[in-house]
Amino acid sequence: MKTNLKNWYPLVLLPIAATVVSALGAPSEADINVYPYDGAKLLVGQRVDLRVEASKLEDLKNYSISLNGKVLTDFVQTSQGAGQAEWTLRNISARGGANEVLVKLSDAKGEVTKRITWTGVVTTRPLKPAKNVILFIADGMSWNTMHGAQVIAKGYNPSNGMPRGKLEMEAGADGMASISTSSFDSYIVDSANSATSIASGQKAEVNALNVYRDNSADTLDNPRAEIITEILKRSRGASVGIVSNVFGTDATPAAFATHTRRRGDYASIADQYFKGNVKPDVLMFGGSEDFIPSTAGGSRRKDATDWIADSQKMGYTFVNNRTDLLKAGAPDKLFGLFHLDNFPSYLDRATWKRPEMLGNFTDLPYLWDMTNSAIGSLAKNDKGFFLMVEAGMVDKYLHPLDWTRAMFDVLELDKTVKLAKEWAAKRDDTLIIVTADHGHSLTVFGGYDTSKGPGVRDAAQVYEKAGFPNYYEKLDQNGIPLPTAARGLAVGFGAHPDYCETYVGREVFQAPTVSDGKGGFIPNPKVCSEPGAFQRIGNLPKDQSQGVHTADPVPLFAFGPGAKLFQGSMDQTEIFFAIAQAMGLNATQTK
Repeated sequence: MKTNLKNWYPLVLLPIAATVVSALGAPSEADINVYPYDGAKLLVGQRVDLRVEASKLEDLKNYSISLNGKVLTDFVQTSQGAGQAEWTLRNISARGGANEVLVKLSDAKGEVTKRITWTGVVTTRPLKPAKNVILFIADGMSWNTMHGAQVIAKGYNPSNGMPRGKLEMEAGADGMASISTSSFDSYIVDSANSATSIASGQKAEVNALNVYRDNSADTLDNPRAEIITEILKRSRGASVGIVSNVFGTDATPAAFATHTRRRGDYASIADQYFKGNVKPDVLMFGGSEDFIPSTAGGSRRKDATDWIADSQKMGYTFVNNRTDLLKAGAPDKLFGLFHLDNFPSYLDRATWKRPEMLGNFTDLPYLWDMTNSAIGSLAKNDKGFFLMVEAGMVDKYLHPLDWTRAMFDVLELDKTVKLAKEWAAKRDDTLIIVTADHGHSLTVFGGYDTSKGPGVRDAAQVYEKAGFPNYYEKLDQNGIPLPTAARGLAVGFGAHPDYCETYVGREVFQAPTVSDGKGGFIPNPKVCSEPGAFQRIGNLPKDQSQGVHTADPVPLFAFGPGAKLFQGSMDQTEIFFAIAQAMGLNATQTK
């Protein structure tokens, strides 16, 4: 019988008599895998699913599975095929310090043993724990991308070469760290498993959200790791908000409320927002395509589920444009969908306003609008809140090498951080964290004299000829620089396909490549035909159409109570444990 692994099962850790394992002369040839994996760190009280998988079995005879010397029972046993067996036990948790899982089994060929260890992390409650956490994630923002945005926003004093200031996400930080990223199956991460590291403290495979590996084909039955928002809901009744300017079921927002092996399980992710353990009180996104029934235009669902209608029956106030969002005030529950897909960039919304980029979506909120509204709703809960805000379009534009749009989206985030810091400064109970999930290979290598036009290689100037960019001299209605600087940035990428370079941004977005019809990609002829464009030879495989993520470390800045826990060089999983400690979280409790 196939196990329904989509539900959480109660914890059972009953000692029973150990199963007698056959003492056969030769060892079994069976392979055993255990999840959570060997070396995992688990917050004491954090619930995880124990999964044991055996393969290459020849007529299984006996088995025993123990945790810290106590033989476990109530496993659900399954088999994925000949010579295979699996055992799954939901909702177990680790004790403080070393934890040992010992698996013994015997088959027709003999006996085999597998021993792994976990570390149960015990956090000490601080004298002044954070009641609230606001976590900002700039998707894809490396140190270089952040610094490039700082040069645009602040620039340098041309009389002495000193920086004119810092971004709000860095200025006055109480904690600062350089974050290394890696996944269970690669040292290059995607947005799903990198966000999983932050949300649950666990390493996961590429494309996985808060689950461990398993050997079944069903992407929704993998063993789960409890995430920070689930723990907060369960242990203290805190409120949860998720805000992003990308489509609502994308990896980063999904990581803070859902579980799946495949980030592309979009309909299930949408359903889990409203049916899962978290049930966020505030949800505001770009794309609506996974929340509307299959009969609605732009939907990619295959059923009649209508979360716009159903959410309102559950008590959510629904909004779909900036005007209505600003009128809505601070309802207890707020659900916003503002686009069918991702938001256009900040520059598209605030400066260029080209119909080719905006379409019918001309009343879109800024990231700070959504964040302010979310804080207003969530702060009504005297038990505290956790809010994740993603500037997701940074990554969406770095992939196609559109650094101009990406950096100005960093500046939209920076203004949002400024307003959040001002709100938190009045309370002294809120931890603010600004970080990224992974980096891109962008680098600023010089200045660009825009008076010489696009694509002029001699206009990309280095060393003393680079001078000082002067974007900051002209600001838009929101206090963010305009992109029309006389002296701009010269930017390149370390990982890219073949494409045509022009050095300057364009008001109508163009992809860097197009299909060659043979499974590969070639430079976009429209870009190559622009004045001054010249081809750059790529260094990625021909089947890559865009730039890719890198292994480079990413920045983290923290403000408020608990911020000093974020210092030096940290692995991405440590963010989860530092947040738990900053909040004085007791994951063994249930409210």
